[in-house]
Amino acid sequence: MDSKYHQDEKVGYNQYFVEKKDLKYLPPYLLDVPETREEVICTTTGTWPTWLAGQFIRVGIGRVVIPLSEDGSKPDAVLQHFFDGLNLLHKFRMEDGKVFYRSRYTAEGVVRRAKKEGRLTSIMTGLDANTPLYRAQDPCSALLGTNQSLYLEDGKYEPDEVNINVVPRRGIHLPQPQGTRGVDSPETEELLIGTDFNMLQVCDAKTLEPKRLLTHAVIDPELKGVGICAHPPKDRKRGQTFNYLINQETGVMYVFGLDIRAKPAALMWKTALPCAPCYIHSLAMTERYVIFIRNPIHMDVSDMSKGLQETWLYEPDVPTQFFVLEKDTGKHIATYSAPSFMFFHSVNAYDYVDADTGATNVHVDLCSYEGGYIPYREYSFSNVIDPARPFKDGTLVRYELASVDHALATISRPGRATVAAAIPGVPSELPRIAKSASMMPGYRYVYFTAGNGGMSPGTQVPIGRFGNGLKTVHGAFFGSLAKSDWLSGTYKRWQPGNGESCPCEPVFIGRPGATEEDDGVVLTIVINREGTQSILVALDGQTFEEIARADMPHVYALGPHGTFIEA
Repeated sequence: MDSKYHQDEKVGYNQYFVEKKDLKYLPPYLLDVPETREEVICTTTGTWPTWLAGQFIRVGIGRVVIPLSEDGSKPDAVLQHFFDGLNLLHKFRMEDGKVFYRSRYTAEGVVRRAKKEGRLTSIMTGLDANTPLYRAQDPCSALLGTNQSLYLEDGKYEPDEVNINVVPRRGIHLPQPQGTRGVDSPETEELLIGTDFNMLQVCDAKTLEPKRLLTHAVIDPELKGVGICAHPPKDRKRGQTFNYLINQETGVMYVFGLDIRAKPAALMWKTALPCAPCYIHSLAMTERYVIFIRNPIHMDVSDMSKGLQETWLYEPDVPTQFFVLEKDTGKHIATYSAPSFMFFHSVNAYDYVDADTGATNVHVDLCSYEGGYIPYREYSFSNVIDPARPFKDGTLVRYELASVDHALATISRPGRATVAAAIPGVPSELPRIAKSASMMPGYRYVYFTAGNGGMSPGTQVPIGRFGNGLKTVHGAFFGSLAKSDWLSGTYKRWQPGNGESCPCEPVFIGRPGATEEDDGVVLTIVINREGTQSILVALDGQTFEEIARADMPHVYALGPHGTFIEA
């Protein structure tokens, strides 16, 4: 192992190719798992609320070993990063206190193409999965790397030939190919799966079958480009979403607004930003404004043989910038700067009138990371097996943008973003709130994963077996969940017991008719002590204690995000 071992002293993570024979050292929720195409009823314990009616949709990695030939004549490709596993789409249907489950692979076309071409051409965040073939590769083909797949043409790929595995959400009315007709109610009949590049996958909401791939340029030719954040904020009252893209030819970065109530969805406005292109994973939004937060990270695509994680470059001594745009017009009205930090997930934002000044202020809540280090590089399988140090954690921070409606923060003279509040003492990532709390001043509660690499007492799930026992500081990928309260500045943790481990992103669903913000349930998934089966767990949103669970038919392959679609 020494010859292939590499530890980057500067960024503090281990990076080497994990061969197929060494995958046994990864936890089972990061390995290949089966699909369940036909719906099954889950065995439940506790009391599932009868009011909980709808579909809980999650995406996850389902396959990391990819065959490169039909007859096994070539060695398999082995994906090397948490983000790279081929997508498995999960659906839990809930009604009358019962839980039903089904799942489906949605990137089987990637496997078909790999077998046909003898090489995996999917976008890869980590090291090239084709490494076992490096001696047999055509040099020209090898030099093209994975980033060529960032530039995808509409109509070139079958519905399952691109691995899109980050965020599921409701369908919307989309333009249809000439001579075809879409479904009457895409909000209930279709799902959209998104990621951090300009591509959407449309899946059947009932069967989960992939139906179509398209870029935003299908909605409007003005939306041709790269970029796109995986979390476009959605204004449910207005029926609008907001996102960004980068013009490939000019390098100009834009924010745009979409009318998703229109049939089909339509571009409302597109506004150029006066800053260099960057990588961001989410935007923020208030009742009146869209806030684009420029991470001090850009992508260097000069060496096309790199995996995506190596193209992310931190910009030292560059402030983090907040660009405020009006929702109605797209007009860029103000810019703010803060000492350099990084973020991936925004939590919530709201605007309000300051009682002392009479001006409109904006609060933006984020999971903030200290600048200079890109945490997602830690999620390479080599660093999960052999961690160089404890995983980097974010902190829940509230940034204040003062007087956005006054000339005090002009575009040419940026204002200063200040820290108005924080929840110290608990790591925070994958944050979720009640839908009713979106853009609401004075909202209180945030649910989130409380740190990567936390201990899981009693678990038998293998992880970190290459470590020496001193630097192997974790017994699970995710350690626990937490619920924080902005009003009191406190938090409460929840950690699975009985040797269960790795609770995933918590999703809050409010009880119909609730008058309290946290009156509802929180859904998460854990793996059992032996690592042989996963369990859907419901927590009471107020007490943050377990009230019910449903057994899945197999292990849930870990994925970052999910959504609940009410019946």
